[in-house]
Amino acid sequence: MIEQLKYELRRRTVEMAGTPGRTTATCDKDSVAAAKGAKVTCTVTYEGIKVTWPVTIQDPSFGGLMLSYKAEPSTGILTEKGAIADFWANQHDSGTDLRCDDMPEVKTVPLGKKTGYRCTYLAKDDIDDKPIWVTQNLIVRDNGPHFVV
Repeated sequence: MIEQLKYELRRRTVEMAGTPGRTTATCDKDSVAAAKGAKVTCTVTYEGIKVTWPVTIQDPSFGGLMLSYKAEPSTGILTEKGAIADFWANQHDSGTDLRCDDMPEVKTVPLGKKTGYRCTYLAKDDIDDKPIWVTQNLIVRDNGPHFVV
């Protein structure tokens, strides 16, 4: 069961980064009980950056073969590729000509808070269809990068 958990946390870490990357995972225990309230702490390394995931088992299901768990990462992971991919996946109807602050390939950032990085894109004004530049702040949530006003 611990291998299943490590796999899932690696998947969630890649999702948070928004782009594939090399990952490994370790946990502070070799096994975890399939019992409500059982705890284990796992660390996922993504492209050299460590993210700690304290895990609490919620409810075992299917006779303990699958786990329902709660886990929040210790930090967010920002990737330049993930930010750009999120823009085009979710903002592509809003504009063109994306211009972002210089970002590192990968770095840790506070989860759910402004990262200090922004992107600007060219859009059409809703009122008169004139081109305007729109700036949005980048945040990282546990499910990936997001742009906010």
